[in-house]
Amino acid sequence: MRVSRRGVLKGGALAGSTLAMPALAMEAQRLPLVIFDSRIAESVAFAATQAGLRRLDLADGTEATWRALGNPQRVTGLTRWSDWTAVRGALEEQGLRLLEEVRAAAPLSGRTHLFRWTMAAR
Repeated sequence: MRVSRRGVLKGGALAGSTLAMPALAMEAQRLPLVIFDSRIAESVAFAATQAGLRRLDLADGTEATWRALGNPQRVTGLTRWSDWTAVRGALEEQGLRLLEEVRAAAPLSGRTHLFRWTMAAR
């Protein structure tokens, strides 16, 4: 077996990236998060205005939602009341607190129970 400089460099790069992946994944989970429901036009439009944030679509299903929450420092959303209460409970368990909660008009979808809200780590 021949060991070349190129082989050593490739191996080092591969090992380094393997070690860095979990750290990057953990850091990505701490990024601000926007929660929306793609079944509601106003919610989709709201998420589109939140550039640079991780996105979580409630239409993907409940189990996927709880796994994807991660450990964010700040979460904002535009959701139905029922979804908001479920998400709020999960985020409060992680130590986040409510900063803002406002009833939102929804003329496109005709819904009367949308809320825009923000939670952040204590």
